[in-house]
Amino acid sequence: MINRFGAAMPTGIARRLADHLTRADGQEDCCFVLWRPSTGAHRTSALVIDTVLPADGERIVHGTVSFTSAYFSRAARLGAARGCGVGLIHSHPRGRGWQGLNPTDHTAEERFAAQALAITGRPLLGMTFSGADQSHSARIWQRHGHRHYKPLHAENVRVAGEQFTATFHPRLMPAPLAQDTQLRTVSAWGTTVQDTLARLNVGVIGTGSVGMQIVEALARTGIGQLTLLDFDSVEHVNLDRLLHATPSDADLRRAKVDLAAANARQAATHPDFRVVPLEASLVEPDGFAAAADCDVLFSCVDRPWPRHTLNLLAYAHLIPVVDGGVRVATRNGRMRGAEWRALTAAPGRACLGCHGQYDPANVALERSGLLDDPAYIAGLAADHELRRKENVYVFSHAAAAAQLVQFITMVSAPAGIADTGAHLHHLATGTVDRDTRSCNANCPYSGVLHVLGDAAPPATGRDPAAEEARAARRSAQA
Repeated sequence: MINRFGAAMPTGIARRLADHLTRADGQEDCCFVLWRPSTGAHRTSALVIDTVLPADGERIVHGTVSFTSAYFSRAARLGAARGCGVGLIHSHPRGRGWQGLNPTDHTAEERFAAQALAITGRPLLGMTFSGADQSHSARIWQRHGHRHYKPLHAENVRVAGEQFTATFHPRLMPAPLAQDTQLRTVSAWGTTVQDTLARLNVGVIGTGSVGMQIVEALARTGIGQLTLLDFDSVEHVNLDRLLHATPSDADLRRAKVDLAAANARQAATHPDFRVVPLEASLVEPDGFAAAADCDVLFSCVDRPWPRHTLNLLAYAHLIPVVDGGVRVATRNGRMRGAEWRALTAAPGRACLGCHGQYDPANVALERSGLLDDPAYIAGLAADHELRRKENVYVFSHAAAAAQLVQFITMVSAPAGIADTGAHLHHLATGTVDRDTRSCNANCPYSGVLHVLGDAAPPATGRDPAAEEARAARRSAQA
């Protein structure tokens, strides 16, 4: 039985639905969709993967709309053949925002709940399209006894792609009251965007030099919940670039994620702010499940396996990932230049692999444990990407700012533009390269892995580096 529920779809599906459901005559319309589950630690999301548009005579438009049993049967059997559930979406042409179920809609969906479960093995997904603002509502029909089905309403419905949008259930996810502490923030992008930010669960994967600054900024901006993942401890070598870290934290080998959470609570401007710190690796099952509960993820990692896993979350599970990194070029002890990059991975945008943010070949090396073998690392060239550790506070600050700009642009779409591509900043020349490429033609993330949800190949396993870090911290604190 699902207790917490959400729904999501890529931008392409949202556009296809809007084109079909928006009628020139202003009448209601409907169609069926196919969906797959994406299961997190606490929330299950229905990922809408395809539309099943009506053929002639399969639905009747008469101010309101109705459909034939044959249309439902065709959609449900197609879903079963593809390992998917089936859903019904209908339009409220003049509706705006979240739409509840009126008695007619309730009866129409409840009538087919048992058949949907029997044919596909998954509950019936019900959705409503609000024509006035192109927002969505959703619920899932769960069995509560013999021939007794009840709708569980979604907390939100997200659309991920060039822009990120979300519609929230007004009772399950109410917008917080305006705060005096946010006057300047709200004046920049308005109440509507702020209400979205305030109801998001944003994950920050890695709370090191870049991630710690991102956590601070998100808390001050008014994000409602932060989920933080990191297994590392504060060390003296971190003190020149880790925000809030003190020599006492290094002496105590304090967990970075605990330091980040404590300072986020102090910085937060959301009245009911919640932060969930986890001493875990993203590539461990518990870490992955926590990340799958998030609406947006920040990638502040420097290893290939976590980036591979984040790529999977972005495309198979429809959770946009804002990624970044820093590279410093030196020669004979002198700096020749520095670069920092920020980009967003989401359907319709190039993935982390196609942008060269990690080498897929190195994922297998890390999973085998070789990247934690000092002898193997020592044998690599001095400038190999797996040996590069250069970073300082100034460049971490710049990289964090670049990632935050990517996030705000994706959510707020200033001047109607939500995707400005990947940005590569060059210190020596003071220039910025902008890359608006799409994924390569044979990229699996925009192809076979796209919107697979729980059906995607597993990306988790045992992470020796995380286990060693946790053991070392326990030993030092004993």
